[in-house]
Amino acid sequence: MKILSQRLREAREKAGLKQIEASKLLGISNGTLSGYEREYRDPDTDSLHKMAELYGVSVDWLLGKSTSSSEKDTSPPEPMSEQDTVMFRNWKRMTEDEKQEALNVIHYILYRKNTDNEDPDQKE
Repeated sequence: MKILSQRLREAREKAGLKQIEASKLLGISNGTLSGYEREYRDPDTDSLHKMAELYGVSVDWLLGKSTSSSEKDTSPPEPMSEQDTVMFRNWKRMTEDEKQEALNVIHYILYRKNTDNEDPDQKE
């Protein structure tokens, strides 16, 4: 599936992750992730879902079944809290490198939260 390999790489790069960083967060070898991105192998369903979660995209988009990388949310946006406002103000003052580092931390926290909530009987 050429589209899958292309979109896996594109999503990882847009998430600001190097292959080695993503493979560590996903709990797979760098060679395995490289194989997915180079169309040498296809990820299993669990790995596909983990990559979609880590990269912040939908599985449908990764598989080429959607042109939008994320599900459309038609609900009205929530008003920003005071904490959101403070974070946004500080974000605007950060350098691009600092922003990328902050995004990497956020991706890691969300990934860890997702894996901590999984059924322990389904983990390898």
